[in-house]
Amino acid sequence: MIKVGVVGYGTIGKRVVDASIESGFKIAIAVRRYTPKLAIAIEKKYPLYSMTGDIGIDVCGDFDDFIKDCDVIVDCTPKNVPVENFPRYKNVKVIVEGGEKHSLTNFSFSSLGNYEKGINKDKARVVSCNTTSLVRTLTSLKNYIDNVFVTLIRRSVDPWDIKGGPINAIVPVLKVPSHHGPDLNTVLPGINIQTMAVKVPTTLAHLHIVRAKLKKEMKKEDLRDIFENTPRIKVLSGYKSTADVIEHFRDLGRKRYDMYEAVIFEESINVESGIAYWIHVVHQESIVVPENIDCIKAMFGEKDKWKAIYETDKTLGIEKKKGCYK
Repeated sequence: MIKVGVVGYGTIGKRVVDASIESGFKIAIAVRRYTPKLAIAIEKKYPLYSMTGDIGIDVCGDFDDFIKDCDVIVDCTPKNVPVENFPRYKNVKVIVEGGEKHSLTNFSFSSLGNYEKGINKDKARVVSCNTTSLVRTLTSLKNYIDNVFVTLIRRSVDPWDIKGGPINAIVPVLKVPSHHGPDLNTVLPGINIQTMAVKVPTTLAHLHIVRAKLKKEMKKEDLRDIFENTPRIKVLSGYKSTADVIEHFRDLGRKRYDMYEAVIFEESINVESGIAYWIHVVHQESIVVPENIDCIKAMFGEKDKWKAIYETDKTLGIEKKKGCYK
């Protein structure tokens, strides 16, 4: 049984822990200090390790013990911290998250885009929430697309974060293109994409407005059908905001109202004069969790991409009909 060591028990870390357990993996958690969030892990008797000596709770060992005890490390610590940890990950497989630079691992992973390239890798970076949503939607259309322009309207902070912002401003990313297009190209180098982004005072989710020039004829019904038959994409009708969409997942009874799928507003789907349009929602807290689980499977030699993805989706309760996994 694969033992997954998760570094950091924050937004992504705690979700990767839960998904790893549900996927049949053993888990261990390494943290720098005690925080109230750890009370849950202690209550659940998860094995904890300290990265910094005495942190005031019982632990199973130090950071070196943690690395020795695990088969793969998923470093979910805040941006730039994994760079500090990386030299210690010499004899263990490692996954970092999308806040890190591609150059740290020289391989960026996203399941629908390049699963096969992750097979038996020792080091990988799972791309960010925004890039994950773009990989999913654009992979399904890669044979139809000539070029893409995306406007990203980004949430300011996660719902629990009381330190960030903005509170009363719209903050544009003044570098054009924003980093999202080049990041997509680390997974899908053949997609001609330009991106611009702004940050707005909301915490629920990101929103993408997509314009894709087509090189093949397509009707809007064709576009909708492709999305509806692509794993990890959900098309919702009658919803008018990110708040509506999040409420849908609350009503479904999803843990933490997690929305693993990229959600497309059906009414936004259109094709006109050879241009495809749509708007989709990205839940920054959870969308990358399935890809982390798939990446572990690939790194440990699972060669069947669609088997891996389907089983992950079934574990998380988001599977579509089996015919979609091909």
